[in-house]
Amino acid sequence: MSTYTLSTAHIPRREYQIPHQNMLRPLVWLKRGFDDMLAMPGVSLAYGAAVAAVAFLLVFLTVGGSQFFLVPFLFGGFLSIAPIVSVGLMAMAKRREEERHDQTVLKVLSVNAPSLSLLGLVLLFVFLNWIMLSNLMFGGFFHEVIPTYGSVRPLPVMFGESWPFALVYGGIALVLALLLFRMVALSLPMLVDQKVDVFNAIFASWRAVGENWPSMLVWAVLLFMLTSIGIGLWFVGLVVVVPLLGYATWHAYRDTLVPQSTAGADTDTSL
Repeated sequence: MSTYTLSTAHIPRREYQIPHQNMLRPLVWLKRGFDDMLAMPGVSLAYGAAVAAVAFLLVFLTVGGSQFFLVPFLFGGFLSIAPIVSVGLMAMAKRREEERHDQTVLKVLSVNAPSLSLLGLVLLFVFLNWIMLSNLMFGGFFHEVIPTYGSVRPLPVMFGESWPFALVYGGIALVLALLLFRMVALSLPMLVDQKVDVFNAIFASWRAVGENWPSMLVWAVLLFMLTSIGIGLWFVGLVVVVPLLGYATWHAYRDTLVPQSTAGADTDTSL
């Protein structure tokens, strides 16, 4: 177990313990997330349905706008912005855990809204740039800047048609995904839980994920697989997958970054 100390001007600075997690600990997070779903079934499924509807609408508008060649790349883009759309679920999990039924989810999120908004903008920027980068790589390897509808095919098919494309595109996607995961995996729930700035939250997430890479690698694979299943079922699977992973992410944070008491501190950073 190690300790991470916030880099702030507040004295004493807030400290977080980083316990070492078992490799199969993510299964416990999923179990706790499922328990949250059972405790709040209506609002959880409604939240998931809303996210699924937005994802489907995004694809529908892309195809309707004759930008169908971007559809295969929307999957990676969705993974980059999926964490920010789950902050409401993290706030609900926090309310349930702390039994703070006197506060609404919006009130919980509003306390640290500037930091959450900033990180949301960063993820949106990543999403838009990933779509543009994907299109450029596709055009470069297949010489089809604006392909016909019939030439659009799933990513695995394109990988099979061009191994150089598979290596370059897959390699860049993997590196960026791992970097983004290490930065965001625990920073978002931390911003929901604590009044802390974006940079400290990202540094804390980077440190905690790095010190628990076996369990976090399993967690990343589970996130990818379950999200893929949700999207593969014509987005209907997201109705269940989104709340399940949103709640489980909260429990991953609670297990991996444990805030310590700040006796004598002038400023309490807890929400």
